[in-house]
Amino acid sequence: MTVPWVNWSGSQVVRPKHLRRPTTLAELQEILREAAGRGGRVKPVATGLSFSDILQGDDTLLEVTALLGEPDSGTLLALEPELWRAPSPAPLVRIAAGARIRQLNAALARAGLAFGNLGGYDGQTMIGAISTSTHGSGLTLGPLASAVRSLDLVTSDGSLMRVEPSRGLTDPAKFKRRYGSSMTLIQSDDWFFPVVVSMGCMGVIYSVTMAVSPAYRLYERRRIRAFSEVERELASLAPLKAFRNYEVVIAPYRRLDGDFDCLVTERNVASPELPRMPLPRGRQAAESLTFLASTQHAVIELMGNEPRMISAVLRAGLEALETGPEPHIDDSFLVYNVGFVNTAHVLSGEYFFPLRGGAFLRAVRGLLDVVEQNARAGIHQPSPLALRFVAGSRAPLSMARAEPHCTVEIAIFSGFPRAAEALLSYERLCLSLGGRPHWGQMHELTGRAGWLASAYPQLQKWLQAYRYFNARGTFDNHFTDRLGLSRLRGKAS
Repeated sequence: MTVPWVNWSGSQVVRPKHLRRPTTLAELQEILREAAGRGGRVKPVATGLSFSDILQGDDTLLEVTALLGEPDSGTLLALEPELWRAPSPAPLVRIAAGARIRQLNAALARAGLAFGNLGGYDGQTMIGAISTSTHGSGLTLGPLASAVRSLDLVTSDGSLMRVEPSRGLTDPAKFKRRYGSSMTLIQSDDWFFPVVVSMGCMGVIYSVTMAVSPAYRLYERRRIRAFSEVERELASLAPLKAFRNYEVVIAPYRRLDGDFDCLVTERNVASPELPRMPLPRGRQAAESLTFLASTQHAVIELMGNEPRMISAVLRAGLEALETGPEPHIDDSFLVYNVGFVNTAHVLSGEYFFPLRGGAFLRAVRGLLDVVEQNARAGIHQPSPLALRFVAGSRAPLSMARAEPHCTVEIAIFSGFPRAAEALLSYERLCLSLGGRPHWGQMHELTGRAGWLASAYPQLQKWLQAYRYFNARGTFDNHFTDRLGLSRLRGKAS
């Protein structure tokens, strides 16, 4: 038995029989052949940012963070434009499996490029984020997987496949002349979109080719407002059409007037002539102090022992994040990164609701009611609710499938009293309203019979690809067992 592997938050402890950390493609292929040859199961993982059992593997845990390019290429691999049907209308980059987003941001910046959208954390691998349909914010901007144009997949017998949409980037004849029988090209919407968001259940994605954009700066403003006013505006979706990125963070305890404080973030691309305006050093220093481990411990202890103080602590936190009279203008990847907040030791759940019909607003009001009910029972919520908005995805198991969605994230500090009860109460409410939980965040109730098919009407498309690429059941795992997906352990519900 190997030494236990623990994820980033400590929420998942994995005790596999074998822990493998390949550093080359050939080594990865050999590990997969060996595991499949003895009927073992393989779970690929990276930085372990996910909180859920999506990380659990009972046989071979395959950590891919050392899978980078050659020393002279680093996190970016050769693009092979000579194999394309035609020049790409947008800049493209090819990303290695182990490449962290912060490494990629630096590499793209040196080349005068940037990702079109990002989430708030840059320590995870890009391919890990893509595989779980992780996202940023913006009504016109889909999950990160939406930017993928091609991917290279290693299957259970070590075979290499390049998988693309129908009429994809690569010219089949040129590809055949170069690779012969050593690599297979598959160009099919029915295969590509399930594989791109497959949670590591169809093989190991060795690389992805993504569309990026010329480097740009963002203009960001953050201000505290009354949630009732913001709610009225959101009912018409007007703010989502006015800004590239629009986000709302809600303190879930009522003010004296019965309303809720919320911090609204508005971003648009900055005009080139506007000067860079980084965050003030004083604010950066205050944030770094706030999120020191010792400070976090003291604040968590205060809120746990004196719940009446939670509202004041949350208000102070929102005030610290306001931009003040001057906006924040900087390189896009610096603005997207929420900084020291990422060091908070939390567990969180995130739920996706379609924008149509206002379902997301009913969910937010329902969650605020649950927080209030929980407080009367001695279960307290020590952090805000966060709303973001994302365009629809073509991936069958993307939480933002088919149409624009609002995501509602609610986090609790690790070790906070009765945290598990609180998170479970939020999940019950969100699932009852049709919300779909983020695959990488906390979720416990999704294994009940019939849930998956009802939440994902295109499940059969995903399953067809899953049965093809995972024919031996090599990439079954605890997560697929729980959902009734595993090839060898049951049928999909």
